[in-house]
Amino acid sequence: MINGKIKVTWEEKDYTKGPWRKNEDPYVGFNTRHKNKSLYNDIDIFINNNVHEQFHKILKKFKIQNPVLALNKMTPGQILPFHTDKYSTYCKKNKIKNKKNIIRIIVFLEDTKAGHQLWIEDKMCIGSAGSYFGWEYGTKHMAANLGEQDRYTLQITGVNK
Repeated sequence: MINGKIKVTWEEKDYTKGPWRKNEDPYVGFNTRHKNKSLYNDIDIFINNNVHEQFHKILKKFKIQNPVLALNKMTPGQILPFHTDKYSTYCKKNKIKNKKNIIRIIVFLEDTKAGHQLWIEDKMCIGSAGSYFGWEYGTKHMAANLGEQDRYTLQITGVNK
């Protein structure tokens, strides 16, 4: 598992303001063992690809190639069950043939709030704003907002150098 902490250089308005759009992929780009794919059709993870310049600056901390940033918002009650990511769109756009070098990093934009969860395999990840956690291709993980407030994270996808 990848983890650490970066200095907080952002303000709440840098990640809460739109434009937010609903992720239109009914499977949110992941593989799962569940046979009933309709289970995932109601997941409303909101994505903002207009990422504030503050977040682009933190890429220097992570030595990755072909980085893609996205802000994610999970509203209360949303659950993304355990899964492994497919990275189909990422691989296609970046002409990646070998997925084994792909990594994903989640940066907490706020201190962990009650009910906000990120699990990487059997480890629950909690921390203050600036804490980050990540995994390599093929790692099972899940996220949930079982709390009362929106959950905001920065998602970084890239290839290990």
